[in-house]
Amino acid sequence: MNDDEAISIAKKTLIVGIGYILCGDDGLGVRVIDELEKESLPENVRLHSGDVSGLDLLKVFPGHEKIIIVDASDMNETPGTIKVFTPGEIKKADFKDQFSTHGMALIETLTLAEKLGLKCEIQIVGIQPEATFFSLEMSELAKNKIPEVIETVKRLCV
Repeated sequence: MNDDEAISIAKKTLIVGIGYILCGDDGLGVRVIDELEKESLPENVRLHSGDVSGLDLLKVFPGHEKIIIVDASDMNETPGTIKVFTPGEIKKADFKDQFSTHGMALIETLTLAEKLGLKCEIQIVGIQPEATFFSLEMSELAKNKIPEVIETVKRLCV
């Protein structure tokens, strides 16, 4: 099999960095995408930065067999902890408190994607943030974790 054949059978992968860059470490997913844009990635991999509205993400999911979401996640872990998990490993949203689709969070977005019958493999790379107060700057801990997050994402792309 030559390289072109290998690429054509590779899963169409979307890497989505989620976060709000005005809230310190919460912008880590977006910053990871910024760094991945400087990398040489396989042709089957597409990058997307999803800053605030989770509902908008549903528009970019179709057409991909694999989706890797990078997000600062409150996992009740030590700041800087990186975990890979699937939507099935997080609590589903019940939408009881959801009054605006503009502010839909990742849990609601993934629950809605499931209810809409989205058929693809989804993995989440969660990073426990240290500081999520209003700031354009991430903590030094979060900045130093970016290379490790990138390596984790690259491993998931194969």
